[in-house]
Amino acid sequence: MNLQQLKVFVHVVEMQKLYLVADKLNITQPTVTFHLNKLQDDAGVALFHTKTYHVIKLTEAGKSLYHYAAQMVALNEEMLRTLEEQRGTASRRLRIGSTHTPATYILPELLSKVRQEHQLFLSIDVKPAAQILDKIKHYDLDVGVISLAEPDDTDFIYEPLMKDDLVIIFHPDHFLAARTNITSKDLAGLPIIAHERGSTSRQLIDQWAANNDIQFTEVMESSGSEALKSMVRLNMGIGMVSQASILQELVKGELKSCSIPDWNPVRTIYAVRHRNKLLTPSLNLFWRMLIESFNSRIK
Repeated sequence: MNLQQLKVFVHVVEMQKLYLVADKLNITQPTVTFHLNKLQDDAGVALFHTKTYHVIKLTEAGKSLYHYAAQMVALNEEMLRTLEEQRGTASRRLRIGSTHTPATYILPELLSKVRQEHQLFLSIDVKPAAQILDKIKHYDLDVGVISLAEPDDTDFIYEPLMKDDLVIIFHPDHFLAARTNITSKDLAGLPIIAHERGSTSRQLIDQWAANNDIQFTEVMESSGSEALKSMVRLNMGIGMVSQASILQELVKGELKSCSIPDWNPVRTIYAVRHRNKLLTPSLNLFWRMLIESFNSRIK
């Protein structure tokens, strides 16, 4: 079996239609079929449950081969991109993955700076952390900026950037702004703009409130952090949001914040890259600017 056969195989599994693979690889559909047949002959075992490929359903052997073939194809494409960049023949491109909070509140300013100062072509994929990590592992993304509770995969290099836990926010004229040490008792009965029921943040807050025997007066429920912050800016009540989502409001003096009493930290924002991925000039540049950007925001 050769790399072209594996590439055809991987695309067929992922795209499910032979004509789509033919279009993508600029070959004919009979050529796609030829490569699949030759691959099965070389493998010496059936990879698909059907002979006609009208329905793409892998056997156990096919699933095992796909696991390795996908990585080999991705590594080959990564190798070619790296060589092109080193030769200076490719546009300088960086593929970034991010979870919602950093993508919305932190990365845009940095991405604009990177683009303007270094003319990198940037793409950003906003997905849950697990999906971002999976794409980095398969070399579909160059780097990730994700909110994560506990890094536990040795395939990655993790650089902690800042805490991304929930904090209490309130209007600068709120009586809490004058308190230097806010306790759970200070919060009992206060009007609160709550997250929607069923959200991760709401579940964490409800569990904390139950553990500390705290009840709030819920005056509004919001499914979005921006709307929640707007209500708090109007002094309608307190709120609890991601620390990373209020950096600008804190700098402008539009909101005040404090830690949640007796709260166990849950999440941190990490920069993540594959341990075995070559640190190209573009990736090295972005990685360095990313860490410097977070350090300056924290200070």
